[in-house]
Amino acid sequence: MKTWTDLTSEARHMGVLIGDKEFDGTQCGEYDPDTRTAYIDPTMSVEQRVCTLQHELIHARHFDDGLRLLSREKEECLTRKETALALINPVEYMHAEDLYGGEPYAMAQELGITVGVLLDYQRWLHDNLAARAA
Repeated sequence: MKTWTDLTSEARHMGVLIGDKEFDGTQCGEYDPDTRTAYIDPTMSVEQRVCTLQHELIHARHFDDGLRLLSREKEECLTRKETALALINPVEYMHAEDLYGGEPYAMAQELGITVGVLLDYQRWLHDNLAARAA
C-alpha cells in the first residue's frame, strides 16, 4: 500500500511540486504541466489525498510521455485505470474481497483507498477477464 510519504518522494524524484488548492467539489486535484505542480485539495481525507496525488502523478507522467495527444476522455480513462493498478496490490485485494464479501466501502477502507479507485480496479478486472474469455 502506497502512503502519502511514498508519493511525495515519487513526486520529488519526478520533479513535480505538490501544492494545496481547494476545489469546488467537481474535482479533487489537477496537474499543471507549465509549473509541474500537482494541486491537491487539503480538505480531503488521507485516503482521498493519496489516491488523488497518485492520479495527478500519472497525469504528469503521461504529459512527459506525450500522451496528452490522446483525447481528454481517453487520457482520463487510462489515468484512472493506472491509478487503480498502482494503488491496489492484487493479493491484498483478494484478501479484502474475501474478508468483506465484496462490499466496496469496507474493501476500500481495508485497502486504504477510495471507493472510486476500488470500482475502477473492479472494472479493469471485469474487462480483463472478459477479454480473456473472448
